Amino acid sequence: MIKKININLYGNKDKSPLIFLHGLNWTHLIWNSVIEQLKDDYFIIAMDLPGHGNSIRLQDYSFNNIANVINETISDLNLTQKITLIGSSIGASIALTFASMYDTVETVVLVDGGFFALKEVEGLTWEDIKKSSFPNEVLKNKESFINYMKSDNPSLWNDNIEQAVLDQIKWSAEHQTYQFKVSEDDQIQYMKDEWNLDTLTLLKSVKAKIVLLIADINPDDDFLNSKIDVFQNNYKNSIVYRLHNTDHLIMLDAEKEFMKIIKDQI
Repeated sequence: MIKKININLYGNKDKSPLIFLHGLNWTHLIWNSVIEQLKDDYFIIAMDLPGHGNSIRLQDYSFNNIANVINETISDLNLTQKITLIGSSIGASIALTFASMYDTVETVVLVDGGFFALKEVEGLTWEDIKKSSFPNEVLKNKESFINYMKSDNPSLWNDNIEQAVLDQIKWSAEHQTYQFKVSEDDQIQYMKDEWNLDTLTLLKSVKAKIVLLIADINPDDDFLNSKIDVFQNNYKNSIVYRLHNTDHLIMLDAEKEFMKIIKDQI
């Protein structure tokens, strides 16, 4: 059987398994620093989602199908313990979907994702999603791409982050420029399920503990506060951490706090 998902294994298989799921356009390398700090105490499975990194493309990018493909992949490992799923952004939505489908999950860690659908964001339309595009001039060479990605928060930049950033793109001889490894069509398919994510229905089938980490830039954000309240009211076995002064990639922007939460909760 052809391996649909590229997986990378770290640590001792006899220890509790942690599975890491990255967000859209990223690869497993986004978790490098976290893995380095956890690999001695856990069995770690870091994967490239379908269509990303070294994983093959799928025809069906529904989160249910991706969860099935992940399950097929980890079944080959013959794990004897329940797993912890740690997902960032869209990876969080896929992690929650997986936990709603399989009872092999002990804990789900949702890193700034998975707790509401994109279509719930006021003023955002599906046409906005489809029309959004990355500035082409940034992809002319590696240096311009790095500078663009680095500009968001240069104080956090390090070699691990640079390696993860560069793993998003590949050179296209045909177009004489760099392109994201994930095609635009595949990105739209991923975003379609993120747009329609039905968190409350998924929660009805989840049996695992849920740890939700939120990049809380504005504590007075009424929309964010309402979504957190709805999530907690509909899933009592959940713990929410609101991390201030951090951006969407919490594991990079607030690494110390992230690591403490992970070690305390799994």
